Amino acid sequence: MDSDARPLARLRRPLVDALDFDRRFGLARPRLERICGSLVGASDAVDVVHDTYLQARSRLAQLRDPDALEAWLTRIAVRACYDVHRRGRRTVAYPLAVLVAPAGRDAALVELVERLPPRDRTIVVLHYGHGYALDEIARLLDLNYATVRSRIARARIRLFREWTEGDR
Repeated sequence: MDSDARPLARLRRPLVDALDFDRRFGLARPRLERICGSLVGASDAVDVVHDTYLQARSRLAQLRDPDALEAWLTRIAVRACYDVHRRGRRTVAYPLAVLVAPAGRDAALVELVERLPPRDRTIVVLHYGHGYALDEIARLLDLNYATVRSRIARARIRLFREWTEGDR
């Protein structure tokens, strides 16, 4: 019976120890803050990243692949950003201001992106603002690749239509 219990105990033990997690989280923190800042604003981003740390640290045993730690952290952070939005907290005045200093037409584009539904805005920001490939975004958001591709296509069409209407 003891021989059966040992493999189960090994499975429950985290694959990443706490010190290694803290070190790797510290390296990922600036990127997580930029992503969260793009989605909920710089003032809320620090809180979201802190919540991400606490959630991930308490669930460390659930991480199956230590090499996927950054993707796992990003997924937790993006979901925490959705929670901020769902709780009705202000989403932000200029979520893309973290990436660019909007001026003139750039500010108008930022405003159009902000008006997108939260999931579409997240996909646009992750792809164009942070350089994630669509298949990476699909994994991060737990969506089908085709869904991500169609959402970004619809978002581009909507942005183009609203942008050209603004020029008239």
